[in-house]
Amino acid sequence: MRAAAAASDDRSPALGAHVIHASLARPVLFAGVEPPVAVLEGATAFALTFGVGLHVLTLVLAVCYVTVVHGVFVWVAAQDPQMTVLYVRSLAIHDFYFPHARVQTGPPPIRPSLPPVS
Repeated sequence: MRAAAAASDDRSPALGAHVIHASLARPVLFAGVEPPVAVLEGATAFALTFGVGLHVLTLVLAVCYVTVVHGVFVWVAAQDPQMTVLYVRSLAIHDFYFPHARVQTGPPPIRPSLPPVS
C-alpha cells in the first residue's frame, strides 16, 4: 500500500513547483501610484506651471501640489493598488434604488464588468 501511495504522490506536482512570474502578480505602478493618477498629477502640475503663467509662485504651488498629492496617492496605492479605479467605478452606482420598477421602466443598461480591450 505504501508503494501505491508513494507512486500517486510522485505524479502530482508539489505546490511550489509552479512558478508565477512577478509581473503577473504585482500591480503596474508609476512612481508608486497608478498610471492614470500619475498622468493626472503631471498634467495638473504642467497646467499650473505653464497655463497660469511661469512665475515663482506657480512653480512653488505646483511643487507643493505634486509632493503632497503624490504622497497621498502613494499611501492610497500602498493600501490598495486599484483604489482610484474602484472609486471612479463606484461613482456610477446610485445611493438609493427603488424597491420595485415602474410600469414605464425599461430594462437597465448592461455594463461590462471588465473594461474593453484596446
